[in-house]
Amino acid sequence: MRMARVNVYLPDELAERAKTAGLNVSNLTQEALRSALAARCTDDWLDDISRLRATGVSHNDVIEAVNVARDEFDRDHV
Repeated sequence: MRMARVNVYLPDELAERAKTAGLNVSNLTQEALRSALAARCTDDWLDDISRLRATGVSHNDVIEAVNVARDEFDRDHV
């Protein structure tokens, strides 16, 4: 896998503490970026959902329909 080189600036004290603790700053940075991107994706999805208009279908109606479909699938694929 190709890796881009980027600079991450840390306060001297933080960099020293990470080094002393034996932390892999590159891996931690990658994990933090993945987490931030996933959070942004989730936030975007929630924003999209909030703009949808109500369908008038209740949560219980949805659960009941899913259960009926699951029962039909199980019956037809045994």
